[in-house]
Amino acid sequence: DRDIDYRLWPGGELRLFDGVIDWLKTHGVPTLADSKLVLIDFWIDKWARWINKAFSWLLAEGYTPVLAHPERLNLDDKKLEPRLEDLMREGVLLQGNFQCMTGEAGYHADQRIRRWLTEERYTFLAMDMHRPEGLESRFDGMTMVETEFGRTTLDRLTRDNPRQWVFGS
Repeated sequence: DRDIDYRLWPGGELRLFDGVIDWLKTHGVPTLADSKLVLIDFWIDKWARWINKAFSWLLAEGYTPVLAHPERLNLDDKKLEPRLEDLMREGVLLQGNFQCMTGEAGYHADQRIRRWLTEERYTFLAMDMHRPEGLESRFDGMTMVETEFGRTTLDRLTRDNPRQWVFGS
């Protein structure tokens, strides 16, 4: 109605669970903007075998899993780091969460996102905003990324990489 030139695409997070492969075979794989990217989310206190099986299945089916906010996973770094490295070697991409830059997601998430940004592990950064009241902290995190890592890094992870990976341009 307001003649805004803006397009929306389908997408969302796929929460992994034991049995997700059968669920995907029945219901299909939800992708981002009709691409081959699948945004993955899961909450764990220990790394279950079905996690790697789910990623392997998606990769074998031609999808590219994107693990959302890995910096928030509730695992010790000594357990988490090698698993993330294995996933990334297999072709899984990482997406960081701007809120983690503000410290609101806890000390470990705050430290991890900065370390992983420095190490250039992320392919994307996103707001991961579920409710309007979370917008301010996401914008604060975005400002912090620009201040600490530069505008080029912010643009690469929020504009350039998404265009390349989702739309091939």
